[in-house]
Amino acid sequence: MCFDGIRSPVPAAELVDSKIIDNDLFNQLHQGKKSVKEVSEVESVKRYLTGSTAISGVQVEKSGEKLSFYDAIRKNFLKPATALNLLEAQAGTGFIIDPVNNELLPVDEAVKAGIVGPEYHEKLLSAEKAVTGYKDPYTGQTLSLFQALRKGLIPKDSGIRLLDAQLATGGIIDPVNSHRLPLEIAYKRGHLDEETTKILSEPVDENTGFYDPNSQENLSYAQLQKKCKVDKKTGHLLLPLSEQAIQSQLEEVYTDSQAKEAFDKSTVEVPVGSFKGKTITLWELIHSEYFTEEQRRELLRQYKTGKVTIEKIIKIMITIVEETETKRQQRLTFTGLRAPVPANELLEANIIDKTQFEQLKEGKKSVKEISETDSVKRYLQGSDCIAGNTISVFEAMQKGLILRDHGIRLLEAQIATGGIIDPVHSHRVPVEVAYKRGYFDEAMNKILADPTDDTKGFFDPNTHENLTYLELKERCIKDPETGLTLLPLKKSQKPAEVETTKVYSESETKKVFEETTVDIPAGSMAGSSMTIWELMHSDLLPEEERDRLMAEFQAGRLTKERMIIIIIEIIEKTEIIRQQEMHSYDFVRRRITAEDMYQSKLITLEMYNMLKLGTKTITEIIQIETVWRYLYGTGCVAGLQMPASKVPVSIYQAMKKGFITNEVAYMLLDAQAATGFIVDPVKNELLTVDEAVRKGVVGPEIHDRLLSAERAVTGYRDPYTEQMISIFQAMKKDLIPSDQALRLLDAQIATGGVIDPRFGFHIPNETAYSHGYLNKETFDMLSEPSEVRSYVDPSTDEKLSYSQLLKRCRRDEKSNLLILPLADKRKLTFKGLRKEISMEELIRSNIMDAVTAEQLQDGLISIEEVSKNLQKFLEGTSCIAGVYVEATKERYSIYQAMKKGMIRPGTAFELLEAQAATGYVIDPIKCLKLAVEDAVRMGIVGPEFKDKLLSAERAVTGYKDPYSGKLISLFQAMKKGLILKDHGIRLLEAQIATGGIIDPEESHRLPVETAYNRGLFDEEMNEILSDPSDDTKGFFDPNTEENLTYLQLMERCITDPATGLCLLPLKEKKRERKTSSKSSVRKRRVVIVDPETGKEMSVYEAYRKGLIDHQTYTELSEQECEWEEVTISSSDGVVKSIITDRRSGRQYDIDDAIAKGLIDQSSLDQYRSGTLSITEFADMLSGNMSGFRSRSSSVGSSSSYTASPAKRDPLSSWSDPSEETGPIAGIVDTDTLEKVSVTEAMHRNLVDNITGQRLLEAQACTGGIIDPITGEKFSVADAVNKGLVDKIMVDRINLAQKAFNGFEDPRTKTKMSAAQALKKGWLYYEAGQRFLEVQYLTGGLIEPEVPGRVSLEDALHKGTIDSRTAQKLRDVNTYSKYLTCPKTKLKISYKEAMEKSMVEDGTGLRLLEASSQSSKGYYSPYNVSGSGSASGSRSGSRTGSRRGSFDATGNSNFTMNFSSSSFTSSSYGRRYANGPQDAPFDAAELANALLTLRLSCSQESRRGLDTLVARVPGLV
Repeated sequence: MCFDGIRSPVPAAELVDSKIIDNDLFNQLHQGKKSVKEVSEVESVKRYLTGSTAISGVQVEKSGEKLSFYDAIRKNFLKPATALNLLEAQAGTGFIIDPVNNELLPVDEAVKAGIVGPEYHEKLLSAEKAVTGYKDPYTGQTLSLFQALRKGLIPKDSGIRLLDAQLATGGIIDPVNSHRLPLEIAYKRGHLDEETTKILSEPVDENTGFYDPNSQENLSYAQLQKKCKVDKKTGHLLLPLSEQAIQSQLEEVYTDSQAKEAFDKSTVEVPVGSFKGKTITLWELIHSEYFTEEQRRELLRQYKTGKVTIEKIIKIMITIVEETETKRQQRLTFTGLRAPVPANELLEANIIDKTQFEQLKEGKKSVKEISETDSVKRYLQGSDCIAGNTISVFEAMQKGLILRDHGIRLLEAQIATGGIIDPVHSHRVPVEVAYKRGYFDEAMNKILADPTDDTKGFFDPNTHENLTYLELKERCIKDPETGLTLLPLKKSQKPAEVETTKVYSESETKKVFEETTVDIPAGSMAGSSMTIWELMHSDLLPEEERDRLMAEFQAGRLTKERMIIIIIEIIEKTEIIRQQEMHSYDFVRRRITAEDMYQSKLITLEMYNMLKLGTKTITEIIQIETVWRYLYGTGCVAGLQMPASKVPVSIYQAMKKGFITNEVAYMLLDAQAATGFIVDPVKNELLTVDEAVRKGVVGPEIHDRLLSAERAVTGYRDPYTEQMISIFQAMKKDLIPSDQALRLLDAQIATGGVIDPRFGFHIPNETAYSHGYLNKETFDMLSEPSEVRSYVDPSTDEKLSYSQLLKRCRRDEKSNLLILPLADKRKLTFKGLRKEISMEELIRSNIMDAVTAEQLQDGLISIEEVSKNLQKFLEGTSCIAGVYVEATKERYSIYQAMKKGMIRPGTAFELLEAQAATGYVIDPIKCLKLAVEDAVRMGIVGPEFKDKLLSAERAVTGYKDPYSGKLISLFQAMKKGLILKDHGIRLLEAQIATGGIIDPEESHRLPVETAYNRGLFDEEMNEILSDPSDDTKGFFDPNTEENLTYLQLMERCITDPATGLCLLPLKEKKRERKTSSKSSVRKRRVVIVDPETGKEMSVYEAYRKGLIDHQTYTELSEQECEWEEVTISSSDGVVKSIITDRRSGRQYDIDDAIAKGLIDQSSLDQYRSGTLSITEFADMLSGNMSGFRSRSSSVGSSSSYTASPAKRDPLSSWSDPSEETGPIAGIVDTDTLEKVSVTEAMHRNLVDNITGQRLLEAQACTGGIIDPITGEKFSVADAVNKGLVDKIMVDRINLAQKAFNGFEDPRTKTKMSAAQALKKGWLYYEAGQRFLEVQYLTGGLIEPEVPGRVSLEDALHKGTIDSRTAQKLRDVNTYSKYLTCPKTKLKISYKEAMEKSMVEDGTGLRLLEASSQSSKGYYSPYNVSGSGSASGSRSGSRTGSRRGSFDATGNSNFTMNFSSSSFTSSSYGRRYANGPQDAPFDAAELANALLTLRLSCSQESRRGLDTLVARVPGLV
């Protein structure tokens, strides 16, 4: 007769024992008068068998829609933490509930059915143990929820929450018997106690573990149930969700992680209490003893919803701390035996004196310190004793409530352990005070002082004497570990052994044994025969067995026949064990065989054969280093070494002693469990998690956590297939969060390789790949330099990969374990720009000398004193932090000054960029130094500057080399072409002016010599910065309108006496009426670079050296100019603005140009606002804009150069490309008329390597590498096989290929476009911008899941890009010039390269011209220094870059033409006929035709120029 229990059948007898049914009902069942089904339906029985329903889901009040908790998370109706608690309550009370389909499922089945996601599988399985039982790591028994809680196997808050849910749904669950229990039976069986029941029945904040999203309060489970509605169809409870609750969830401005980050970054100096005078983070303070869980939750909620700022939070928190401390002072109490004891009570009882009382009141001594005093501790606690409840023992004796001799015994024990106990005030009192209070008298004192045998109430089990309690205590010993008093028990003597009488003598035995033979059944002597006597003296029988058999036979207890059987069994068993030991090995969790190791490629075929033949034992093979490394790993972080100590401590002990934080310790212990063993570095033991808990190496409170990490070794159970799978496979199936899985995989790979869960040992990568335990992409991600840095060095707080952390360990000489040294932070680390810097690093950098280091270590000087002396290198000197308005004496930040129109945007940007590149963006008003992200968030700078300032900030944090993945410095990034040289020079100059070049890896500045040695600077750059020309003066003085170096500008600044910050004074501009006034002189000059030496020179120097011919010299000299604006006021009051070239004397009247239509009002407005430079503006006035901006006008048609001055440049009205076109597919050698691939062009030196790489990137990011001969596109890997890409280029252009195929998010496994990857920071800005530009120019953006191209409008609508990115893409004239034109050797943008290209008839491929004969051209990496800035920045940038560029090739395009074409925004270049020829090719005829065409073009071009000159008077 069994009933259906929660997980298994429940016998009727068990229900009787549990008092769920009585004997009468049981008898009726037995007699068949009642059926099991009938009894099951009885409400009192049903309650304990199945319980009442848990809260099954939510119901949206507005729509009436029912949702499971998991669906509510996915729709963002509930916070994950809120829903997870309710899901755990379901699992911990029986089943996961599907409220829609009315199903109750175990956790595994719920995951399979999709009722909950696999990401919650582990946590819900843990909660389900409240139903199925917890395994005791000490005994192996099954424990209930309460028992596991009492043993510390689960966190207290989690255990209390699940107990609360069980009580609210029918009763505590007995996991062994699979049903709920009445309270009294639960008490009896140890599944609950009255104290816990009382706590749960009167819930306080700590025990209300369930959150009501409607009222936004924490409730008990029963309270939350009362707020639910019953679903009429299913009878389940549904939590109603109001519109306000849903809206509140959706309104959160910050996520939990963002809030934590903000609280972690903000610090506060606490004025009172235990943190008095200390500066700690808000996160540390809010999790301190001063704040309840409710206060924490409310403050975080207010911040996350944007209702309060960090500054307001700080004020609130300080107020709470101060109020708490005030109450503490009023409530000075000590912990008594049963209740708190006020300090004044101890004063009255003469336990503490007045001095101690005053010290307590003034805060000079704490309650804890006074309590530890022996004299006070004795009366507060004493040792183990018995006292009355409301009256003393003595008073109870007098009233006859206890026997006299029993009372004497108890009083004597109290006196022997510290004094008479006052049960009213819950502490001990001296004898004199006990007299006064009636707890003792003189007569009783005399009895106890001279005890007789009758009053000796305690018994010594060793001597069998009656003793007083004091006498018995004197015979005790003190436990050195716990300090407790223990009674030693002596061993009882063993009874003397009685000699047994022998049946056979020695000689008789020998005779019998020699006459009897045994056939050897196994082993090396199998098939042979030996006498028993020979066997008794051979190695075939163990010695102890020989002795036992001999004794048994001689005593007559063993016959000869039985003896032969036993001997044969022993020989067979010994041989089996020997064979096992030869071919298998008893590994940590199971025996592993030679086959296991061979299949896993741990051993070679040769080793395997040696094992099979028996020439080597498995023990010998395992001792081979390579095999041992795979079995036991190369070693994890086994323990820590304290400063000034040589003895290692375990990670758990270091955490308990406060040397490292819990978070750091948990990560390191997780890594130990996930790499095979928990390590005891003191005893040098490798243990499983269960063994480590049993031996006390780790505490039971983290048992479950470490078991979860240990599954990386033992395997995860797939809820879908029931098979054991590896950690990588579990991650792929979302059974474990990817960040946790990658962290543990990182540790496994760093210690020998991924672990095979079948065997529990490391395996080679190839084996892991073949079994699906790892893939190449993940291995590359975790290989150094690792993208995953989940571990923290407790000495420096740096985030490191596990292999980086291992490199900081040292091998212990005795144990050979890896021990991580702990530095004394106070002595050994300094605050750097972004992280802590070790003293050793400062010595290595020649910043600190050996003498200072020695004084620091000896404590003769403090770290603060040294930091002050080294401030120049640790933080740097102040950069230009803001402006100071002399007229009003006001200070403003750079951004505020720009917004108020005090300085121009270009000037502001340059100064802000210098701040970011020298450490921090500065708020000079509040004296804050902030990272760019924080500065934008706090409004110190606007979001329009965010991207560019983040790019500049990399001069501090480091640039990631796209080829090697390593962190490199500003100078190194400039050398590799990752940033423009002029831009890099400006940032380097700012760093040097403010203390020195920054090493981003070590996060501090360097002396020049050290910078040279580390490759962060060189002599050539030093020369450039030491002798700056106008072009290297990258900063603008708004007072004098001069271009200056940063140092020169800083010398004109003042120091704010209040903050010590450097401020740029702004003088009041005089408005005197003059006949003329100048502004914004900007130069354009052409720079020529010798292609052989890389040296820069002027046009004249290049001509003299023969690098360019006279015609080119003449053309380029005419391009050089020096523009200025002159304002002329005539006598009749008319004011005219003239743009003048001071070199040639050319002048252009702005008003006249507007009247003639050369420019319009919007262009003038752009010039006045600073978004259009004076050089660009002058080009528009002169009619040369098309010459600088476009090379695409139709060649062979004079109309393209005879445009009316009244018409605008066609590019000024740019429209988005409307149809898809191809990128530049290849190169045409104009001398040989041969068409080649980009790679072949690089081999022939037709294009340089950087240009070639960028052209290949453009192909890869738009669909594939192009074969210009066939027009086919290939993946990068296939292109290598086809010879279209060199192997060295693969890593460099793989990133671009991802911009086409998509970037995979390792967490969600979804594909992202280049735009999304750029937004998430997975793609560095410069590369991402290049890819987006190329995609946009060739027809639209590319999204991996969308066929065809995506227009900017669609991308904006979908949120793939923002409006700022779209505007940057549409502003085609500002595209970066990262290509070198193969013909002119000038820098050009990709758009200009497309314009210069020709389109092949028939195939439609776009080809770029190059000349194999132009080995001596003029080569300019900066091109012509043209476009300047009217906004106060240097020439060359609208926002402050030094140089711009324009195409100074003159009429070189008329040299060759194949057919005419026209230009639109979606069609670039000229047509190139490469189809079949009607007649045989004649080189001579072609040469003549080209010559004629060139002359014709030259005449037309001259006619066009004449026409233009005639129609625009004054144009030279």
